[in-house]
Amino acid sequence: LVRAQQRTLERTYIATDKDVYVAGERVWCSAFCVTPSGALSGISRVAYLELHAAGALAATARIDLENGRGAGALELPGALPTGNYRLIAYTAQDKAEKGYDYEGIASKTISVFNVLTTDRVKDGVEIVSGEEYARIAAERSQAPATASAAVELRWENGQLHLLNRSGEALSLSLSVYHDDGILSNGNPGIGDFLASVRQVRPADFDNNVIPDYEGEVIGGRVVGFSSEMLPKLIGKYAFLSSPSDKSDVYVAPIREDGSLVFFTGNIFGDKECVCEVEGVDPDLNCHVEILSPYVNPAVAPSPVLRVSESLSGALRLRSVGMQLERRFAADTLYDHLPRPTDGLFDEDVVVRYVLDDYTRFPTMAEVFIEFIPEIRARRHSDGTRDIQVRLSELASTPVFSSGSSLMMLDGVPVFDQEKIMQYDPLLVESIDIYPHTHFIGNRVFEGVVNFVTYTRNLPSFRFGDNARVIDYQGVCVPMAFTGASIPQDGGYPDYRQTIYWHPLLEVGAEQSLEIDCRKPLYSGRFKAVVEGMTAAGAPVSAQISFELR
Repeated sequence: LVRAQQRTLERTYIATDKDVYVAGERVWCSAFCVTPSGALSGISRVAYLELHAAGALAATARIDLENGRGAGALELPGALPTGNYRLIAYTAQDKAEKGYDYEGIASKTISVFNVLTTDRVKDGVEIVSGEEYARIAAERSQAPATASAAVELRWENGQLHLLNRSGEALSLSLSVYHDDGILSNGNPGIGDFLASVRQVRPADFDNNVIPDYEGEVIGGRVVGFSSEMLPKLIGKYAFLSSPSDKSDVYVAPIREDGSLVFFTGNIFGDKECVCEVEGVDPDLNCHVEILSPYVNPAVAPSPVLRVSESLSGALRLRSVGMQLERRFAADTLYDHLPRPTDGLFDEDVVVRYVLDDYTRFPTMAEVFIEFIPEIRARRHSDGTRDIQVRLSELASTPVFSSGSSLMMLDGVPVFDQEKIMQYDPLLVESIDIYPHTHFIGNRVFEGVVNFVTYTRNLPSFRFGDNARVIDYQGVCVPMAFTGASIPQDGGYPDYRQTIYWHPLLEVGAEQSLEIDCRKPLYSGRFKAVVEGMTAAGAPVSAQISFELR
């Protein structure tokens, strides 16, 4: 037999802004997904991150990948006990690979200190004297630092200078953080990672695992019904959507065993999503359950974390910085990096009607009759009504669709169109009409209408029994933290530990960058670390230390 399992192997390296954190901080991540040749992979669109300690899964995140590169953040819960944790990363390709080593070179150890409790990872913390801790630090400082000649870092006149000497374009992560003397774990760098990847042997795959070629493949199943009722579901469709003024709508046919699969283009951010089965018998009380994409493999205990009383001052400063950042910064101080835009509906052809103070009507029927010629409602003999869109693609003279068009409220499909007819127009800010045939998964709709409310969250709308609203963890919104957004007037009490982070820094051949790092409110020693790859797949790394006063 031809090896049906022949698929491209992938390994994902995660560069983090530092290796030591306090509980409640963000672990900023930069992903490098490569093939065994060492080149960035263009296959998977999602990297899955898991943080483990003492046999338990502590935190998870998803990162959007564009041609092998991606960025995100993993939120450390504030209740995490002190100890070392194992961060693992993988793609759907890796989940399909038989015998994949989740603790291999594509994993790293990070240290977490919880200064608000005395909780510790079981058997994972050792208390040592200040003298012993200083001795360990001195031994580690004698180890030769690995660096490549491809990039040069300098700190001059209050600026960080980065020079690309490789003769090729570079894709990098860059972190500048406070070096307060707390020991890190000495994780393998990107050079060790790429050398190991080139030694990976071919493997067999489980072809039941679907690769994330276009975006995350979300598995689910219909639950809440008896096996005798299952035939009534075959041929029906489930919809997954998230409330907003944009369109995150995905369709999945229900299989014979009640399972289903949504093929997405990646849903960004943590959202409330609506799962609903279309056209199901009201007496068939069923709903969609989304399956977790995480493997949660058995992970061996991380190395013991050595802790000394001499660290108390540094840890207090880290805790203050974490609490102030969570209190004042939220996401307002971070720079949002470019991300793919949703292409389900063509915004160039949308017909938009704004329901302002001069175009208000007490009922939705009057809105259609008096204000919007592109929409009409047709009443059936049983009293129900279909809402139809006048299509502009069928003939030189536009004609209305022959059946029901797709109605959405804040981007969420509404299949009982009588609910749209009864909805309060005073809650609606605009009505967006897409007068063309649209294909969503296996479904075809003759025209789409999206009723956008002022709040974008379906106010006063009641779902049917077969709909569920779930908390969904989407892929991370890629962000950098350059300090440029910090108020100059002192309105933000600035005790940041990471003072600069850019996870997707692209540097042209022989290009030089001058980077401003906003100084925090304290003096100390800081470290700049850069990791990445050349366009040809060679590793790049460098680091320097400098004083800020």
